[in-house]
Amino acid sequence: MSTTFTPDDQRAIFGLQPTGTVAITGMDGEGKPTGFIVGTFQSLSLEPPLVTFCIANTSSTWPVLRKQGRFTANILSTGQLDACKALGRKGEDKFGGLAWHESHIGTPRLDHSVAWVDCHVLSEVIAGDHFVIVGSVAAIEKGSGQALIFCGRQFGEAKLWTANQPPEEPMLARIAKAWEQAWGQGNTQAFEELVAPDYVRHSKTGEQLHLPDILRQIEESHAAFSDFKVEILRGIEKDDQVALHWRSEGRHTGLFMNVPPTQRDVTVFGAAFLKHKDGRITEEWVVWDPRELLASMQIWHLGHPQ
Repeated sequence: MSTTFTPDDQRAIFGLQPTGTVAITGMDGEGKPTGFIVGTFQSLSLEPPLVTFCIANTSSTWPVLRKQGRFTANILSTGQLDACKALGRKGEDKFGGLAWHESHIGTPRLDHSVAWVDCHVLSEVIAGDHFVIVGSVAAIEKGSGQALIFCGRQFGEAKLWTANQPPEEPMLARIAKAWEQAWGQGNTQAFEELVAPDYVRHSKTGEQLHLPDILRQIEESHAAFSDFKVEILRGIEKDDQVALHWRSEGRHTGLFMNVPPTQRDVTVFGAAFLKHKDGRITEEWVVWDPRELLASMQIWHLGHPQ
C-alpha cells in the first residue's frame, strides 16, 4: 500500500478500469457544432432523470457549451473511432468530416452512435482540477452497434460472458494450477476436484495407483520435506491430453524412501502426461528418477566422478 503517489500513479491505477467513450456535443455561439470526449459519463438519478460527467477545468470547449445550456451525450460505437479521435484533439473545427443530425433541443447528434442522451445543464460543481456537470435528461434514443470502451490507453469492445459465467479455463491451465496446489501446497482438495471417479495413475513399472494412493503420496512428501514446493516449468495441450514438465524442491527433514532426514536441500525434475474427458483427469503417467532425489541427498552418485 502506498500513501505517497503522483498524478501519473493515480492515472495509471484508474486506467485499469474500462470506461465508456462518450462524445459531449453542442453548438457554439455561432451555431457551429463542437464537442469533446469523456470517459466519466454516468446515469446519476432515475427520478428525476439526471446524468453526470466530469471535464478538466482547462477545457476550452466546455465553457462554450455551458453558455448554450444544453448538450447531447453520444455513446460512441466501435465504428466511431475516427469521430472519437477527432473530438479528442484540440482545435476549433473538430466536426470537419463528421456525419451528424440535429436533436429536438438543437444539439448535434453523431450518426451511428450506440445511443443519444439529450440534456439541459442543471448544475456544475468545481471539484479539484475538474468541473462536475449534472444534466437534466430531455430525451433518450437507442442507436445501434457495440459500445466503444477505453482501458489501459487502448480502445476496444466489451466481451460479455455467456449466462453471466466466466469462460472456462483451458484444461492445461486448470491441471497445472491443481498440480501446483496439490503437490506444492498440500491442498489435495484441488486435485480431488479435478479427477474423474475412475482416475488411475500408471507408473513406469506398470503399477496402477488410484486417488487415495496419490493423496497419501502428497501427504508423505510434505511430511518428509519442509519448504516443499512444485513449479510447472512448461506445459503442452493437444486434444484430450496434457503434458507437464515440473520441478520439485524442498529440505529433507523427515523419513522418505526409508532414508532418514539428511537436512539437505533437494531438487527433482519430472514429467506428467495426463488424459482428460469432460473436464476431468481420467489417466496419468508420471516419470521421474528416484536416483536424482538420492543424489540430492548425497547418498547416491549419478554418473562417474571426473
